Amino acid sequence: MRKCYIKIFTIILMLIIAVTPLNVMAVEGTMGYAGGISVEDPIEKSEYEYTEMCFLTGVPVKLTGTLTIKKTDKNDVVTSTYTYKLANTESDITMNRVVIYTTTRETKLNGQITESTKLSRTPTEVINVGGKTFRLIESGFTQSMITDPKAAINFHTGEFSEKKVYAIGTDLTKDRVTVTLSGRTYAYDQYWSSTETQRINVMVETDIKSTTPSVKWGGVAEIVVSSATLNQVHYAKNEPTQISFDGGYVNKKWMESTLDYTARFPEFDKNGLPTDVLKTYTDTQSLSTQMELSRLMVPDIKHLNGHWAEEPISILFGLEILPGTGSNFKVGRYLTRREFVGILMNALKDIPTDPDVRTAMVNTRRTSSKKAPEISPFKDIEPGDFYYEEIKKAYQKGITKGNGNGNFGPNEYITNAEAIKMIVSALGLENLAPYPSTTTPFVDNDSIPTYARNSASVASVLGIIEPDYMGRFNPSNRLTNENAANLIFDLINYMGDELIKDYRDRMIDF
Repeated sequence: MRKCYIKIFTIILMLIIAVTPLNVMAVEGTMGYAGGISVEDPIEKSEYEYTEMCFLTGVPVKLTGTLTIKKTDKNDVVTSTYTYKLANTESDITMNRVVIYTTTRETKLNGQITESTKLSRTPTEVINVGGKTFRLIESGFTQSMITDPKAAINFHTGEFSEKKVYAIGTDLTKDRVTVTLSGRTYAYDQYWSSTETQRINVMVETDIKSTTPSVKWGGVAEIVVSSATLNQVHYAKNEPTQISFDGGYVNKKWMESTLDYTARFPEFDKNGLPTDVLKTYTDTQSLSTQMELSRLMVPDIKHLNGHWAEEPISILFGLEILPGTGSNFKVGRYLTRREFVGILMNALKDIPTDPDVRTAMVNTRRTSSKKAPEISPFKDIEPGDFYYEEIKKAYQKGITKGNGNGNFGPNEYITNAEAIKMIVSALGLENLAPYPSTTTPFVDNDSIPTYARNSASVASVLGIIEPDYMGRFNPSNRLTNENAANLIFDLINYMGDELIKDYRDRMIDF
């Protein structure tokens, strides 16, 4: 079943000289950078259920507990506090860790955002293993990220590395464990789904000088952790026959995280001393939240019973992407450019931001109560016109530049080529096509306008569009109501389902 996401309205209250929490949903950073996984606590804000593997003893041990994240953003400098409280009762292990990071952001000329993260101070971390204490005495961390913000999706990638030195016992000068981590992060944030995946290499080096002779041993681990928000829409048929509607769609939303690792450490003899035999450990851990269930509106589309596009039309009305109740929906009716942009922008929604950030906002300037007259981005559409706000927003986000000479052509019928150009521009994935132009898989490739050829190629690869029964794209065909609904539904399916496969499933062997 294709996956969808229920409409969420985010209200941001702007206060002068105040610190204001934002109601948002991004995932990048919610797992921390120690090779653990998390899912959001449904009650406690900024608190996550958390799992991490501990390798300090030479045998992987699962630690579980809570991770609390608090961030303050002031003038593009973010201070983040990560507080871990973990334990494994069976192995008699407890761990308490507090890490404070400082992240500096910089927006480049092309709109991309770079981030540089370092420790604000040496973290505090104490791990107790059956009465033996591992205390963090040295630590270094650096991270570099880049975000490419597009109209519908923010794409992230970056690297991080960390070196931690623990003292074992009360003598801080003798027995030590050094843990070195290096990792890469791949993530995206958008309305219909969000995913973060990290690949991490861990090296553990232990030096015991309190024994005679001294003992040294080490091991390595490869970890892949991933967190995703998933959404699915299922049809639920009603059992009673004397009811006003046969059934309807239910949206199911939940978060899940997966940790997959392979570790190689020496076997230990009965005296706890390392041998020359290496032992391999592999395992997968997972966390998930309880499903949130939301009923979609049941539209009045009895006149579409059995139609090939009945399902996407019904779901889009339920998600309130298509306007109205469905009773006036006519198949075969052509959509105007104005109407298509309105529906497209209803489907894309705003990109959520970091859920744990509190933004310090200072405004000492007094502004006039008079507003300057708004100037439309196009000559042929004015403020207050039907779908004006959606068209203006699409222009501001680079989804459309109009149809030339400063006009938008709001009442002209939209073509397949124009629609698919807007969709791929919203995704920001035009560069997946060969530069400067490509050949599409459609038999009418030469009829596709140059401006839309790359977009048609990319949309075909992503599974958003398919050729007709004769292998054609039909670029100049006018888009009908039902074809537009199916196109938007396939776009949502890609954003809510297919992206997760690329950022998670392909990187973890389920």
